[in-house]
Amino acid sequence: MPDEIETLLEELRSRGYRITMQRRLVIEMLSASTESHHSCEAVTEALAAQGARIDHATVYRVLQWLKDVGLIAQTDLGEGRDVYSWLGGERHHHLICLNCGRVISVDDSLFDSLRRILLKDYGFQARIEHFAIFGLCQDCAEKTASGE
Repeated sequence: MPDEIETLLEELRSRGYRITMQRRLVIEMLSASTESHHSCEAVTEALAAQGARIDHATVYRVLQWLKDVGLIAQTDLGEGRDVYSWLGGERHHHLICLNCGRVISVDDSLFDSLRRILLKDYGFQARIEHFAIFGLCQDCAEKTASGE
């Protein structure tokens, strides 16, 4: 992983970005984590546990920068806070039940036709990177339809 991080950091530098210690620490933490979703608070706490002294506002700014450069996605999963997901692996999206809270992961290919339509009909290049769709899961929809 360290070689991959160094390659990524060099690529960012070649695009004209400064790699501050704070940016480096957040990138290293996110890329090394086994979790797929991180809140800003969780990133701040994880860095503090490693001995890094980075305040919440700085972590937030780094996360926004990483989103802007296309390395992470920001998503509202209905938890009252946004989460950030590293875009290095296979992309996935979520169907979230408003009744029971069930989360169903769906493959990125589900959005391929939507991307094509938005580009063809509107000239819009959609960044559908980590999307959450809220509704009712099959079980809750059936219970609602049967009057339970």
